[in-house]
Amino acid sequence: MRTLAITGLFSPWGRRMARLASQAGARVLGIDRKPMMRPFAGVEFIAADIRNPLLPRLFEQEGVDAILHCAFQWRQQPSEEVFDSNVLGAMHLLEAAAQAGVRKVVWPSSTFIYGASPDHPAFIPEEAGCRGQPHYAYVQQLREIETFMAGFRRQYPQMILTSLRFAHILGEGVASPMARYLALPAAPVLLGFDPLLQFIHAEDVTRALGHALVQDLHGAFNVAAPAPLPLLKALALAGIPPAPLPHALASRGWAWLRRLSPEADRIAPLPWDFLRFSCVADTTRMQTEMRFQPRHGPEHTLAAFGQALRRRRYAASPSYRLAANRLTDALHLGRKAQARLATVAKHRSAHV
Repeated sequence: MRTLAITGLFSPWGRRMARLASQAGARVLGIDRKPMMRPFAGVEFIAADIRNPLLPRLFEQEGVDAILHCAFQWRQQPSEEVFDSNVLGAMHLLEAAAQAGVRKVVWPSSTFIYGASPDHPAFIPEEAGCRGQPHYAYVQQLREIETFMAGFRRQYPQMILTSLRFAHILGEGVASPMARYLALPAAPVLLGFDPLLQFIHAEDVTRALGHALVQDLHGAFNVAAPAPLPLLKALALAGIPPAPLPHALASRGWAWLRRLSPEADRIAPLPWDFLRFSCVADTTRMQTEMRFQPRHGPEHTLAAFGQALRRRRYAASPSYRLAANRLTDALHLGRKAQARLATVAKHRSAHV
């Protein structure tokens, strides 16, 4: 890989991967609609939309041989602008890559495309259909992109097109749907249901993306830490109190509230189906073909996320800051008193 183009440079994965790729010696072209507010060391920035018709010429002139596509907006409410950016943007990007002769495209996707259903096998393989419910815009748009990519692979078999379908991502600076769910004052759970969930640490996501850029991986790969966990155990590990709700009241009440106000989406950042049924992806291809193993287990990932969340909440609390200041003052006074006692003891010993 000589020249890497990263779309969505200012997304969490765009920033991290641009920094790592530059440190590894690759030439990095960062593409984003947002203006660059401060210099980004090791990155050549291009302010552009991925739907720009001049994109094929840019890739060809700059000698781009790999693309990491991170320009995806995780929105719950559907809108024409976001659909155009996410779905049509991805389609145009792939067409531009094919026209310019780009060798490889890597796309961070999600196991949300499978949906959560009682009809799923115990471990969902990559060949399973995209059955995620379209009630949430990001699920529907992930499905649209994955479906297009499957046809695109058949049309351009010479291009290495890698889709990494990540489980629920948790980590510092990542506002994933699961992170927003756990950040609620109390996490809604459905009475009588305790589905199995998979997790992946943000650091392992970065490692997996780097692995896919270095290796030649054809097709889709489920990426998750081993050992799925029941929802209630996951909440306990993160120190998040559950808020039990009857299923009928939760789904119908939320649908009614959603019609009245988009603010209702804050109550349920995860599709309700994922709080009712299990969605456990088969990671055999990740281990055997991709030869990748996450370093962080789900227990560590959840515990670390919970600790970081509590620190942010405490730091943002005025009462916490007041208590911290008083503790600092008390420690300072204690050190001064200790130094004074040591001086007095020294004088006394000198007179003996």
